[in-house]
Amino acid sequence: MTGSRISAQSLLRETFATTKPLYAPLLTINFHNLILSTINSLDNLGSAGGVFSIIYWFVAVPLWWGAMIFYTYRSLTRNQVTVGQAYNQASRRFLHLILAYILFVGLVFAGFLALIIPGLYVSCRLTFSLYAAVIDNSSAVDSLNSSWELTKGRWWLLFRAIFLVFLVVFVPIILISLLIDPTAKSVGYQLTSNLLGFLAGPLMNVYLVLLYLRLRESAPTIQ
Repeated sequence: MTGSRISAQSLLRETFATTKPLYAPLLTINFHNLILSTINSLDNLGSAGGVFSIIYWFVAVPLWWGAMIFYTYRSLTRNQVTVGQAYNQASRRFLHLILAYILFVGLVFAGFLALIIPGLYVSCRLTFSLYAAVIDNSSAVDSLNSSWELTKGRWWLLFRAIFLVFLVVFVPIILISLLIDPTAKSVGYQLTSNLLGFLAGPLMNVYLVLLYLRLRESAPTIQ
């Protein structure tokens, strides 16, 4: 498929067509994140809240994200695994996933400190860092390098593709949550946002894995 062109709109349509058989298993993987993110959003954890937040963002998130990536990748490449096997793979790569995630967050944060455009640039270039860590058994540093090389010369097409799925998937979540509470401070807002994000998570995951596969297969241009 070298030299083929990838349309972000077509990729989105393919995502909706492909997600159905994967939806329930991905929700199962993502369920732990729903529970933990809901607890993390509560304000009554007291002094333990900060510690729990760190554990959630830098331990739980890399684990379930790695499991979702691995399950989706193996399903789309017709090498099916179970939910348990996906978690086992993520567990085996746990330390690499955590380190890759911390490096990713740190570099993106540094990019945003240097203004918006550098932050967006770095986040797009390193989007697929965890993919190499869990799929290719790469070290954390090699995973970041792999994503950087994969996306070389493709920043604009990645930005447009990710911006499209953000508009379609996450803007409605934000608007619906704001209808619950325009101040975005109530428990109702947090619960609604977490639940809708949980339900939309599989779509976002399938979309990004499909994009990852297309980038590996070719040198495309997102239309």
